[in-house]
Amino acid sequence: MCAIDWQVLLEYIKVLLSWPPIALVIAILFISRFRGAIDDFLKRLVEGNIFGQAFKAVPPPQQTALPGATEDRLAMAAQANVPPNGAQAVEGQGQLPPELAGDPLGPAAVAYVRDNPAQTVIEYKRVLFAYNAERLFTRIYGTQVALLEFLASRPESPAPLPLLAQFHEEHQQKAGNTDYQLRDFVNFLVGFGVVAVTGQENAFQYSITQHGVEFLSYIKTNYPTNWNQRAF
Repeated sequence: MCAIDWQVLLEYIKVLLSWPPIALVIAILFISRFRGAIDDFLKRLVEGNIFGQAFKAVPPPQQTALPGATEDRLAMAAQANVPPNGAQAVEGQGQLPPELAGDPLGPAAVAYVRDNPAQTVIEYKRVLFAYNAERLFTRIYGTQVALLEFLASRPESPAPLPLLAQFHEEHQQKAGNTDYQLRDFVNFLVGFGVVAVTGQENAFQYSITQHGVEFLSYIKTNYPTNWNQRAF
């Protein structure tokens, strides 16, 4: 039987309970517990020194006023063009639909839209595209993303349905069931407008749309590490 060297064991315990390891454990627990607050502080940090000086951060109410803050430009324009007096605000509110009647920024927002119709349409299309892209990304399978990549690699050559069966077969193998049929697998993408279908019945040809190309670009930009790691 192996004898225990109590002296060596006590030395190990002393090392483990010494200040640096304990400080490390405390630091890890502290960061884990207050990670959100620390992230918020670092985002608002504007100056400071590592030793002897207090760090300075912008108060939360001022954060959105910093250059580079990502806000909807229509909302920013509305806030920048608030009617200067109450009379104008009341007059504007009377011309608004019920959905905007209680919004103090409603008149300025409507005025901005009226004065900047083209920019408003651009902003609307941008927001709508992002909304639809997020909806699709939460529902799409990884094998369908691979299918879009395949079609994007041959934009001038529409693919017949049998050529796309390889992606559907991979889906069935990984999912472990055969309930999701090939046409439904592909028509899901057609329904979202990222794939176009042409040709006659039983001889359909499938190709990626411009919307599909932009969708791939969107997920690669916004999800650079996991855009191609969706389930199945």
